[in-house]
Amino acid sequence: MSEATPNACGCESQPSSITLLVDNKAGEGLSCVHGFAAWIKIRDRRILFDTGQKGVILNNAKVLGIDLAEAEALVMSHGHDDHTDNLADFYALNPSVPMYCGANIEYDRFCCRPGEDAKNWSPPPSAKRILSNLSFLGLRHVLDQPLYLLPGVGVTGPVPRLTDFEDVGDALFLDAEATKPDPVSDDMSMWFETDKGLVILLGCCHSGIVNTVNYIRQVSGIEKISGIVGGMHLIRASEYRMNKTLEAMKGWKMDWMIPCHCTGDNAMQQMQDYLGKDIVSFGHTGIVIDLGEMPRNTTGAYYEMCHGGCGCGGGCGCA
Repeated sequence: MSEATPNACGCESQPSSITLLVDNKAGEGLSCVHGFAAWIKIRDRRILFDTGQKGVILNNAKVLGIDLAEAEALVMSHGHDDHTDNLADFYALNPSVPMYCGANIEYDRFCCRPGEDAKNWSPPPSAKRILSNLSFLGLRHVLDQPLYLLPGVGVTGPVPRLTDFEDVGDALFLDAEATKPDPVSDDMSMWFETDKGLVILLGCCHSGIVNTVNYIRQVSGIEKISGIVGGMHLIRASEYRMNKTLEAMKGWKMDWMIPCHCTGDNAMQQMQDYLGKDIVSFGHTGIVIDLGEMPRNTTGAYYEMCHGGCGCGGGCGCA
């Protein structure tokens, strides 16, 4: 990794980190709800990952001293309402921010478990209006392949489903009558190429955690997994799936893992019991993950968010 040089803007002295803004569990003084969102700082650049559910993001951002209007990009992991519910609030603050998402994020979605009434997990009407408006303005970028937003900061696009033990994690359908299975084909995750290895950020990981990690390793060319944080939708995983997942996780030799959101309390406890308390801790709003040293653009390669940046001539990661 190239040695950083000081810049007049001070961007080299700014840390890179991930802060959990919305989660099912809350840190002191913060709110919680079934949903997920994370705030990403890469030196002087800002990215929002998902928006959570039911207004929690605005209060938590205020308490944590985060200005959502500083976001330069929004990455959406998928279209379920617990990730899209605050789109309108976010775009009221930041109307010209580009969104990066999977195809069909606007589709109606339902959870139809046997013996239960269908649950509507569709994006709310306010989110659908935002999605339509972003398409009209050319601000909605639908990914069909991986994309680097900044040096060492990637979005998976669609993740190939290759394992024989992973599925979407629930009884998900595109209709309330449960006649059209929903593959959640818009599911995406992010990765960060730190000096200690890959850090992987998940929304719900409906593609499967093993599929997702394998794909990110393949695309990035980096084998070492430093850490993983986010929802893994293992709350209804079979014993077979859970055992195969734990075996894979042990083989990754991670430094740390922070499961949260839809992973499920039982699955989280199994991870901690199997991998150890020194590796696995449980997530909640307010957690800040230090990303350490991130790469810079020293080759002139194209990155989606590199448009001059702070004007420092490349130090912050923008050529």
